[in-house]
This record gives sequence, C-alpha cells and structure tokens, in this order.
Amino acid sequence: MKFKEQDRVRFLNDAVEGNVTKIMPNGRLEVTDDDGFAHIVADSSVVRIEFSIDKTQVEAEEFLSSEPKPITNTGDHVTIRTTNNPLSIISSMENDETIYAAIRLHNEMALLTTDLDLLIVNNTSYSLSFTAARQFGNLRHGIGAASIGPRNEKFLGIFSQDELHRFNGFEFQFLFYGDREYRPRAPVTKYFYISSNDFLHPDYQTRLQGRSGEILLMPLYQLHQEPEPDISSLIEKYKISEFESEKRKIDSSSGNKGKGSKEKYVILSRQKVVDLHIEELLKDSSGMSNAQIISYQLNQFMYEMDQAIIHKLHKITFIHGVGEGILKNAIKEELKKYPGVRWTSAPPEKFGYGATEIEL
Repeated sequence: MKFKEQDRVRFLNDAVEGNVTKIMPNGRLEVTDDDGFAHIVADSSVVRIEFSIDKTQVEAEEFLSSEPKPITNTGDHVTIRTTNNPLSIISSMENDETIYAAIRLHNEMALLTTDLDLLIVNNTSYSLSFTAARQFGNLRHGIGAASIGPRNEKFLGIFSQDELHRFNGFEFQFLFYGDREYRPRAPVTKYFYISSNDFLHPDYQTRLQGRSGEILLMPLYQLHQEPEPDISSLIEKYKISEFESEKRKIDSSSGNKGKGSKEKYVILSRQKVVDLHIEELLKDSSGMSNAQIISYQLNQFMYEMDQAIIHKLHKITFIHGVGEGILKNAIKEELKKYPGVRWTSAPPEKFGYGATEIEL
C-alpha cells in the first residue's frame, strides 16, 4: 500500500491514529499521532483510513446536505457508488426496509487475517443521519458521523482483524428524516459485533448479484410497521365495569339504602410479554453465530422497550432463558440507561427462571 504525506493512518498493533508527516526510504514512514508524538514505523504496520474523526468539517457538510455525496477513493481502496451504479450493493437487494452493516474482505483466501471494509447500507425509504463509534466498555471512540440517502450505502473505513479484538464492537446511532412528508420515527441505537469466525460460515458469505466479491450482510435495524392498538379488551372491561356499577345502584335502591357499600374500581394495567428466544424472533437462525444471535436479541429488546415507552405500558416482561446469562446481563446493562424504570426477576411459577419483569 502506497502512502503520501498527510494521509490519515491507523496502527495495526496499537490503538493509535495519526497523519503521515514524512515518507522515508526502505519502506518507512514518519507518523505524528493525535497527541503530537512522532513515530518512525514500517509502512506495513499501518493502514490508511478514509473515514475518521479528523474529517469533521467534510462530514459535517455531508450531514447537513439533503443529497449525500458519494465518497470516491483511489488506489487500493474502495469506490463508494450511488444507487445509479449497477455494481453497488444496494442495487442487488430487495426493498426490505432494513439497515445493514456490510463487510467486504480484501483477501477471501485468508479469511482469518485479511483486512476488511465496513459499510453501512441504507435499504430504507428514509434518509439517515448517523454516528459510528467503537465500544471500549462504557467508553466510546468515535469513528465519524455522516448522512446517507435512501437506498444508498456509505463506506466507514478499513479495519484489521487484529484491531477487532481490541474493542467491544461498534455502536451506531440513527436519525430518520425525509425530504417529503414522512412518518416520524424515534432515534435508535444499535450495536454490531463481528469476529473472524463469522467469515468461516458459508451461509454468511452472501454473493450478491453483479458483484465479483463476497459481501457479508448483517441486519442492524428493520423498520417495523407500527401496530394498531388493540382496544377490544379495554372496551370489554369497561362494559363489565359499567354493568357492575348499574347492578350496585339497583341493589342499593332496592334495600341497602341504609348500609354503606364499598365501591369497587377497575384498574386497567397495560402489560406485555416478549419472548426473546431466537426461534421466536426468526424463522431460520441456523447460520448465525452466537455473537450475531445475542446482537439480534439485544436489538429486539431495545425496540420493544422503545415501543413500550411510546405506548405507555405499565409493565413489560422479557423471556430470555437461563443459559449462560449473557443476554440477561446485556439486558441489565441496557436497562441502566432508562431512567425511572425498575426491574426484577419475573415470577418463576409463571415464566420459569429465565425472565425479567420491568415496571415503566
């Protein structure tokens, strides 16, 4: 890989980024990191990055633009195409109203060691504004922010597989908007985990029509049709309550005028039970790795929590199973981000020992 001065690079063996300040002989570079320290390194120990927090001004212009501009890179890097290009990822997909993370391998013969490209694919009718960050426990390291049009894709950067082991996955935050009249949607936060083992499973090497290489597609978020509220049960409860009220009035007027009677009030409790077992969420999950299953279940949990808050539910119960407790612990960590909610283990006689009950 050839470099030039002022190229933005990332160290393969350390969580350091910087700019090339000098090209030296014998395949060496002088790189000045973000803290101002100079490093003399071999050009094989760094990788050029095309999407980083140093490009704030460029990405801010794209963020505010109503028509996102495609990014075109030269040399060994990927050309990001618009939907008019027949070789773009999006042209080979059905309109399933889903946001995907797309992985493209540089060398398909070295699945466990090759570098990879990461892209966001917006296969929805909305324009998106999004941020991307690496997760380091409770901290985040920003990758960048941009906007992306409907049925379009955006290149995020090149990552080494060694680098993927040094942080806890990616975090994406999405805002939805449109140029014409559209249905508003709440912002969403999604998490994405990837490991080398994912590339070994043949079911996840999806060859899209019109492309020469393999593309690994992983769904981040699918737009759900908002369900119409079912009020039939509420109407029935109100009818029963009204009937009992009329009956008490008749009884009181016929012979109980001198006796005080206790009024009974019907308290309507809005509750929901969600089963997060993967077989209840997907028809076929046979090709998914454990990390992908956990990621999908966690995204479904956050979607159901958002809907419960929007529809003002009183209580929601999630059935996650016992297992190794990975999903349960992940749910508890997410619940800490919701102010004012209380949670506890659901009654075992009703749900077993693998459920969490949340009061909103």
